[in-house]
Amino acid sequence: MNNKTCQAIEIKPKDIEERPEITSETTPVEYFEELISARVNLCPLPRIESLNTVIRFDIKGDDAGSWTIEVEAGFLKRVVRNYTGNGLSSNEAVLEPASTFQMDSETFMSILKRKITPQQAFFEKKVQIQGDIMIALKMNVLVNYL
Repeated sequence: MNNKTCQAIEIKPKDIEERPEITSETTPVEYFEELISARVNLCPLPRIESLNTVIRFDIKGDDAGSWTIEVEAGFLKRVVRNYTGNGLSSNEAVLEPASTFQMDSETFMSILKRKITPQQAFFEKKVQIQGDIMIALKMNVLVNYL
């Protein structure tokens, strides 16, 4: 894929003062483009200061998309939505991810709502993981920040 067909848009965080709730109406698009910064950075749990990574989420199905997040010292630093020229998700990201998680939107929202753990989703083959398996193993802890 060449640079002419690949595009990424950096998502600017909303000015939210309280950690927002995830409701039954929340979609992956709304989550990544409006809520994730406040959810992660306003989480009351102690920071994982050693967490410095880039993670990509490729979501299929309803509200599909591809987002790459950059975490620095346990805080969400950056969110990027990945596109190709025709509006579909790209196989390339502006930020090179250490790990990529691929799943459908229903599975993603079930993980965020704590209906299923990341490990359960993986063992039920609802999540595919590429890249650094150590980040994947930490997802059970990281999901508490999401």
